Amino acid sequence: MDGKITLYTKQGRRLPCFFHDSLPSTNDEAKRLAREGGRGRFSVAAAEQTAGRGRMSREFFSPRESGLYLSFVTPARGDFAKFGALSALAVGELLQEFFGIDVAFKWPNDVVAEGRKMCGILPESIVDAEGRRLVVVGVGINVFEAEEDFGALSQIAVSARQCCTNADLMTTFLRDKRAVLHDMAVRLTELLSRLADVLAAGEDLIPAYREKLVTLGERVSFKGEDGSFRTGVAADVAEDCALLVDTAEGRVRVGWGEVVRREDGQD
Repeated sequence: MDGKITLYTKQGRRLPCFFHDSLPSTNDEAKRLAREGGRGRFSVAAAEQTAGRGRMSREFFSPRESGLYLSFVTPARGDFAKFGALSALAVGELLQEFFGIDVAFKWPNDVVAEGRKMCGILPESIVDAEGRRLVVVGVGINVFEAEEDFGALSQIAVSARQCCTNADLMTTFLRDKRAVLHDMAVRLTELLSRLADVLAAGEDLIPAYREKLVTLGERVSFKGEDGSFRTGVAADVAEDCALLVDTAEGRVRVGWGEVVRREDGQD
């Protein structure tokens, strides 16, 4: 059943969360609402996406009542790519709270557990009807899938259900998947809003992000300015969350839109 939940933060801010049975794309719906203007921060969530997408316009696997598909909208402050990358911190906190899962990050913002991807994050930037620039952060979390549900993706994808070690907890959650996804949507909206507040206050979250970034120390390939692939070792992240790669020619800054892949061939 479609509906809206309105949250109130400790500061009295209203945080609407629009929850739908099914949408083509939560990012597209969030952008449609945002362009109307006058909403401030809000989120759009769905129990299913029929046309979900990830980075580089790839299709995002979004089956009904199997995952949490949510897009959060907030006025842009600074670099939207940085907020998109650091949104992984909010997802990590959510998964720890609900399932007791300790996750890691793969640059720029994939959330991984047991070496496989549990969540993808897609940040976009738009301008609303009043000319304000907004950030739209789409989050897709694998929650209830069993290994066989992933099919050919089972070697690279994993769900919270597979990683949760508390069998009693998972049994309880499986009784009412919709309620769990609903509660997760509300909580993630709160966590992302708090993240936006913390960043606006100038707090440095790069150390927390860096601590869980498994890409560091790996040999990676990336597309250079001339369009050819270069290789190096991922050494660090910059203040805007760009990846710093040590190559034979020196340290290179790799931006969000550039392709990065591990030397074993995995994206």
